[in-house]
Amino acid sequence: MGRQKIQRECSFKPEYTLFEPAQRKAQGEIELNADEMEALYLMDYEGLYQESAALEMGISRPTFSRIIKAARKKVITALVRGYRLEIIDQKDKFIVAIGIFDENDLSKHSMLAPKIALVHLANQKVQNVEVLSNPLYEKKCNKSLTQFLKSRGVSYLLGNKIDDELKNSLLSKGVFFKKIPPLRSFEDIPLHICKTL
Repeated sequence: MGRQKIQRECSFKPEYTLFEPAQRKAQGEIELNADEMEALYLMDYEGLYQESAALEMGISRPTFSRIIKAARKKVITALVRGYRLEIIDQKDKFIVAIGIFDENDLSKHSMLAPKIALVHLANQKVQNVEVLSNPLYEKKCNKSLTQFLKSRGVSYLLGNKIDDELKNSLLSKGVFFKKIPPLRSFEDIPLHICKTL
């Protein structure tokens, strides 16, 4: 059976993922995530303009602009300061969020549920689940939910539906929404957000 990856347009998977100074011990370490590597590949290697590269990645041009800026800053910092540079393939390790009413009943999931489960995945398996209060349920604005998810390293928000304002707010921070059907357990999540290569 083949490996799995997030349903996302990625045209490049690096063969080499670790770079470090040869003459002396690295002075620090910087991680370049999969989105940043993809942005560098499309724009700086393939020579695409931001608008075209954003379309290739399935994200907005402003989001692409933020990703490429962060990626370039990381690479030049590693080169100038002699840091170890590692490319992290987030398709193998990431966090997804889902609104829940009850940890034992995932058949009803909604962004307005009182709790949010943060599901930590590695190699298409659930490693850990954290259950926290949902800022939207407490009648806080979409921005609070976006900041909440971003601050916890969430890559995907799962649910049955989402309004455009929240979707755009999430995308601006690099958090993607994925519509999924009702679940039986957290262990079903990788089946809905991953696909075989």
